[in-house]
Amino acid sequence: MLITVLEDSGRGLAATKDVEANKPLFTIPKSCLLNADTLHKWAKKHSVTHLSSVQLLTCYLALYKSQGEELDASPYTPYLQSLPLDFDFHPLSWLVYNNQRMVEKLAEETKYKLINVQDRFKQDEQLVSNQFPALSTGDILWAWLNVNTRSLYYGCKRSRSHQDNITMCPLLDFANHSLGATNFNTSEFRRAGHPIPTMIAPKDGLRSEEQVYLLYGFHSNQTLFVEYGFTASISPPELSIDSRVVTRFEKTEGGAEKRALLEARGYWGDWTLHADPTPAHPSYRLIPALRLLHVSLQDQSALQRWEATVNGELDEISPQNSEKMWNTLKELCLELQEEAAAHLSPLDALIEEGISMASIQQLWLEQHDICTAIVQNISDGIEL
Repeated sequence: MLITVLEDSGRGLAATKDVEANKPLFTIPKSCLLNADTLHKWAKKHSVTHLSSVQLLTCYLALYKSQGEELDASPYTPYLQSLPLDFDFHPLSWLVYNNQRMVEKLAEETKYKLINVQDRFKQDEQLVSNQFPALSTGDILWAWLNVNTRSLYYGCKRSRSHQDNITMCPLLDFANHSLGATNFNTSEFRRAGHPIPTMIAPKDGLRSEEQVYLLYGFHSNQTLFVEYGFTASISPPELSIDSRVVTRFEKTEGGAEKRALLEARGYWGDWTLHADPTPAHPSYRLIPALRLLHVSLQDQSALQRWEATVNGELDEISPQNSEKMWNTLKELCLELQEEAAAHLSPLDALIEEGISMASIQQLWLEQHDICTAIVQNISDGIEL
């Protein structure tokens, strides 16, 4: 295998020769992995065994970044030296370093998801700083982003929760994301006799210098962007609109009580719009929320009918409620569509000047196209 530099996606992992289909490419020894098991002695020495895996790995990498403490002779040093020098391209860095020029180019819905990532970072940063007060925000951010963007699922004996089952893995983490890549983290993969982490050639084999890909998950481009800092040409066409819907509830009478109802039934948040499968449509989670938005809390009969729709006993609360719901969805989509159209032209100009804004442009394009399709479907009376 060869680590290569690609014009459109940075470093990647490529074959050095033709490889037959399903042939194992390499296996990384457990001793080379960075996780809660392999770092346990180090964690005990520094009294950080109580931290989560993300926080533990962040501590270890941040100390390396700041001063190389005890790591000069570490067997992990060659791997640590291969990690990215910085994450200036990552949108979380823009928030932390207050790069308003870049943040202002993001849609509100993308900022909303990004702030959730920032909240996770701040929580972990606080705990890491409590253990190692001399570490700077910059060193912790660099370490945390390495863990967040490069760690893989891996069952650890010392994990205290499912979230702690992660590892950092030399070589394998150079593989770029592809929606069509084989997911090597499956029980079927292990039953086939391949220990984790092992990479095998895809079903069509590999040609010399062809890239080897990983499936990071079936994520939308919004999620790929805020978590990993990039978008993919082939991703599920999906748009999160949580911030827009939250604002509607904040402005409506009884909004707090309605939020409590939705939270109690597991329908608060994670509201999305989709272009695939056709016709373009809202997520099943969004419909109950928009229905409730137009129900008076004093109308017990309507509330009971709303409960019945949630339970699948009724198709609608009333024709009037359904009309208001679809009108609200159409209004939301028109707002998002117009916002996207207004931002696309300036981005085109920046791209012509040689400033790389491809990921941000793709997010705006998806927002525009998904919302345009839903507006058209509602206007045409297509059942969504």
